[in-house]
Amino acid sequence: MKFTRRKNDADRPRPLKRKTACLLTLAIAIAAALGLVLGGCAAPSALVGSSDDTLIFGTGSVPRVLNPAVQSGLATATPGAQLFASPVRLNDDLEPEPYLAKSWKESADGKTMTLHLAEDAKFHDGQPVTSEDVAFSLGVVKREHPFGANLFGPVTSVDTPDDQTVVINMSRRHPALMTAMSPPFLPVMPKHVYGSDDTVADDPHNAQNVVGSGPYRLASNLEGKRIVLDKVDDFFMDNAKAPKQVLIEIISDENTLALATEKGEIDMMLSNTPSILSRMEAVDGVTVADEGYEGLGALAWLGFNVKSDNVSDKRVRQAIAYAIDRDYLVNKLHRGQIEAATSPIANGSPYFDDSLPHYDRDLDKAADLLDEAGYPLDEHGNRFTVQLDYDPLSAEMSSSIAETIKANLKDVGITVKIRSSADEPTWGNRVANYDYDMTLDNVWNWGDPAVGVERTYLCDNIKKGVLWANMSQYCNEDVDRLFKKAAAAPDEKTRKSDYAKVQKILTDELPILPLENQQYRNIYSDSVHNAPNGSFGIMSPLLDTSMEG
Repeated sequence: MKFTRRKNDADRPRPLKRKTACLLTLAIAIAAALGLVLGGCAAPSALVGSSDDTLIFGTGSVPRVLNPAVQSGLATATPGAQLFASPVRLNDDLEPEPYLAKSWKESADGKTMTLHLAEDAKFHDGQPVTSEDVAFSLGVVKREHPFGANLFGPVTSVDTPDDQTVVINMSRRHPALMTAMSPPFLPVMPKHVYGSDDTVADDPHNAQNVVGSGPYRLASNLEGKRIVLDKVDDFFMDNAKAPKQVLIEIISDENTLALATEKGEIDMMLSNTPSILSRMEAVDGVTVADEGYEGLGALAWLGFNVKSDNVSDKRVRQAIAYAIDRDYLVNKLHRGQIEAATSPIANGSPYFDDSLPHYDRDLDKAADLLDEAGYPLDEHGNRFTVQLDYDPLSAEMSSSIAETIKANLKDVGITVKIRSSADEPTWGNRVANYDYDMTLDNVWNWGDPAVGVERTYLCDNIKKGVLWANMSQYCNEDVDRLFKKAAAAPDEKTRKSDYAKVQKILTDELPILPLENQQYRNIYSDSVHNAPNGSFGIMSPLLDTSMEG
């Protein structure tokens, strides 16, 4: 998917400036609520587009908490990456760069990583960030993050010989360790605030009165509506050009969000919806980034509950794969702007195997497989009925695909009943508790297969009630062995070989059917300079981004 980066052009027509447009519309809509709820905060006129040094980021994602230590995903990592600093951050090549850790050294056997922390980093209450805080935070993430075992499972202990030195001891080499210590996963929290004995997941500081270590402090959190962040002026890294304030404005409908961006009411938004990206490319004064979010490895897929009666046989799942018209999905429904996916590892990953089967549409093969599996056509031309759920966040990326699959499977005698959900939590509760046959989903690789891929398949990650764990209930000892071998591989050649083997098994047994490699892109006005178009996009600290004028 290619986008043309627009250059700022002072001569072309521009939308209304934020300070004008916002006062006309958006401010009217939210000012009353702020006046009642944000007692003690700045007046609405000071928050809504009244300053050119304010970045307004619009999103449809609603965070349950603001602390990435206990919650994964875009909604939490967006504010979390500003509120909390991490030991390292990743550059565009997914390589670590100094952050709280100014340097690091790995032992020869790969079982020890020593970090040397910056001396002048402070929490928002003025207390210094020490090695004890890093050790505490790592322990919390390992214990309480949904991917904690993937992120820090090999860590056996953390030593803190002095305030600026952290020694991480591991049972084996852990190639994904630096990714695990980046902003989406390891926020460094103050041990003196969170304590050491209680469960951090339930701590009220995760949503209000946050004491962070990042470049922005929490000014207010009007839950489900708006998050206000104020820049830390004495941050230990240079953030002089960064906006003084960041407003995270939550607008659930993506078309409304895009319209607000067109009008200049929103400075920046994020989308993976082809029609939105195409539409915004044509708006004067707005840029659709041509890069960014490479670290996500976002995949749209059809997940199977392999314990469900009619899709427990892999021949049925293969037949469904042959029956789905992915050429239509990619080239018609999504205008050729998204690439087809063939693997559970996203095609931008160095571990992606491009020799895997494509399951191009073949109705004869599908019919033969269904016959072999014991599902002959009845006198009405039907074989069986199966239920299809979907995450309702985006109609174009979910319900439209579901309707296409329903029509495709009817061609081979499979009746699909589509079940919609009122919201994402309703859908998530159903699939995480295995109340489904098939579901459309959007799942991220998160920069490394050890972090974002194996969690979907490992036998010991079948955790009822946990969203984006092994929700298909698939279990294969060979897959487990290969994933664990790859996660500890002594070199990249061995690692790629192990991941190639596991991809071949998974694309044969199909506990999930990859459909599309998705592209997330920032969309922003000309007011935004150096937009965060890096590997994790807005889920990275805003140190280099600035506002015009």
